[in-house]
Amino acid sequence: MSVDGSKTTSKKKKRAAITVNINGTRYDVVRRCAEALGYKTTTENDESFIIWSDHTINAERCMELKPYQRINHFPGMGEIARKDCLARNLQKMQKTQSDEYDFFPKTWTLPADYTTLMNHYHDLKKRRKCKTFICKPANGAMGNGIHLLQNLEKLNMHDNLVVQEYLERPLIVDGMKFDLRIYVLVLSCDPLKIFLYDDGLMRFSTNEYAPPTEKNLDNMYMHLTNYSINKSSENYENCDDENKGSKRSIKYLKMWMASHNYSFTMLWNSISEIVIKTLLVAEPYLLHTYRMARPGTTSCSSSSVCFEILGMDIFVDRKLRPWLLEVNRSPSFGCDSKVDADIKFDVIRTAFTLLNLKPSEKWRAMAAQKQLSRARLLKPRNNIERKTQFTIRKTFLRSQLHELRKVSEQTKFEDKNSGKYHRIFPARTSKQADYIKLLNGAFKTFLAGRGSMLEQKSHQGMLQHLRESELLDMLQQCEHEEQTAMSHVSAPTPPKPTPKIQPLAKLRPWSSPPVSPFLFSRYTSSPASLPNNSNASHSGSEHNLHTYGERARRLRMNDDLEVSMRKSNALLLKQIDSLFKKDREAVAASPDSQETLKKDLDTQVARKPQMNKVPFRSKKIVFNSIIKYKNKSMLSCSINNLGENSLNLSTRPMRAKKCCHNRFCSCPELCSRLGNYHLKSSR
Repeated sequence: MSVDGSKTTSKKKKRAAITVNINGTRYDVVRRCAEALGYKTTTENDESFIIWSDHTINAERCMELKPYQRINHFPGMGEIARKDCLARNLQKMQKTQSDEYDFFPKTWTLPADYTTLMNHYHDLKKRRKCKTFICKPANGAMGNGIHLLQNLEKLNMHDNLVVQEYLERPLIVDGMKFDLRIYVLVLSCDPLKIFLYDDGLMRFSTNEYAPPTEKNLDNMYMHLTNYSINKSSENYENCDDENKGSKRSIKYLKMWMASHNYSFTMLWNSISEIVIKTLLVAEPYLLHTYRMARPGTTSCSSSSVCFEILGMDIFVDRKLRPWLLEVNRSPSFGCDSKVDADIKFDVIRTAFTLLNLKPSEKWRAMAAQKQLSRARLLKPRNNIERKTQFTIRKTFLRSQLHELRKVSEQTKFEDKNSGKYHRIFPARTSKQADYIKLLNGAFKTFLAGRGSMLEQKSHQGMLQHLRESELLDMLQQCEHEEQTAMSHVSAPTPPKPTPKIQPLAKLRPWSSPPVSPFLFSRYTSSPASLPNNSNASHSGSEHNLHTYGERARRLRMNDDLEVSMRKSNALLLKQIDSLFKKDREAVAASPDSQETLKKDLDTQVARKPQMNKVPFRSKKIVFNSIIKYKNKSMLSCSINNLGENSLNLSTRPMRAKKCCHNRFCSCPELCSRLGNYHLKSSR
């Protein structure tokens, strides 16, 4: 009731239903299977959950599908569905695995193998053996264009034919030749999942069988078992009883073999091996084509947008040995009898059930796609979190755990709802390791360079040797290691402030001018003769080193001279400071006191150099410093030559000039000598 008293009708949300697009099929059994499961059928909606088509699809059609959609064909299945491709691929595997791939008759593909076929035919004639050959169109179907020959000279070398040796000794049931139509469901190719239907059809010929001769080669009702050929025969029987007629259930074969003391289990196991080995040949092509069409998809089986129901024709000889005749990727689902209707209806309905479709997958897929596009467009680049090693490892383990749980749930669902389908790959027996070796060989044979890359990712779901408990233990151990590593890491120390370069006037007073310490390092006595209490003026020398940029040159000298240089420079700086203090006091008294001051300075500074302790590369360094005294006089101290021990001091009121070695000097003659020294040393 509303506020004014009127009744309000609440709109109930309609429950979304799974739709099946049957626009591309002519078989009514597909519609009946969809309706039996509660699905809605449509012919116009392109966003249907299931798309059924009687024709093959290409990679572009698979690329257009949305994540929640399923289509009943794989692009690339033609590598075993076409007769010529099947023969070529099986022959390649026979060269490397001759013992495993011996279930296919000798086959030649024309016109490529015409010469080889004729050589084989002439060899048989020399040995007086008569063989019958069956010729099929390379891309034919429904028995069109099939004929038998014993004289191969009638063949045209330019025809696109597949020629096989005719199997002349079939297993005879009730006087008739027959073959088996078995149904195989490929639920996924990444990873490969194969289900074999436990029932099928026995297709009989309509005339009693006799060995082929020149008289009965044209009798197709005797030698061929195709339904499309025998249905036009007068002897064709269409019965509702599955134990009678030209079409019977495989259950009848099981009963017949049991009555004749034959083992049906051994025959069926051999047939399942043929199915697995045949699809292992197609897996490299399927996986490569599917990943090219659907890049970036995970290897979880529930994410596969393709599935396929194959119809394989199996021939059984007198020794109960099965032979593969051909593979049909679009088998006929026409229902002309009760046996047809029952078997084909259950084949399609159970396949729909195993897809495990849910109506919520549609809006979940659309929401996930919107979220990805929003995150890609709106996420700021400057706030990207930097992932550590532990974060990457935990993310990987969690994704593996999620995928493992998803695969486990899907596997349980398939085992519960498989009906008459039986999972044959991945095998749950000891033969799985042998199948994996065959699969690796197929990758190396057919894809060559790309095989190693696809081989590493092809059977991630097949070799799930890690259990959920093991992944949980690995995740817990990773979190423990991360906490341990974080506890040992201390808080980061703040960076030290860089020392500011102070002006020259603040470093030293005007009365004690800065002197380059390297000038006196050559003329000092040994470090043993220096006093130990010379640490007071150590900081002054360090400031001078930083001010004049001599720190870089100091690093070039040997480590054993570094301590002695600092102590020597500190001692000499103290002595020079005392001399300049005396000079300041003597200037006011008399001008003659300056001459005595110079002599005292020479005696304190000009000492014998210790050249044996100076490294070779330091001998090429020439030092020059400008000493400012009372803003009037200039004291220029430099080395005239490496061999001289004197020190030139001049007190002339002149302005410093820039010399050839990018320093300032007050003596032009000294600059020329220094320039000559540099030229000699550079040579």
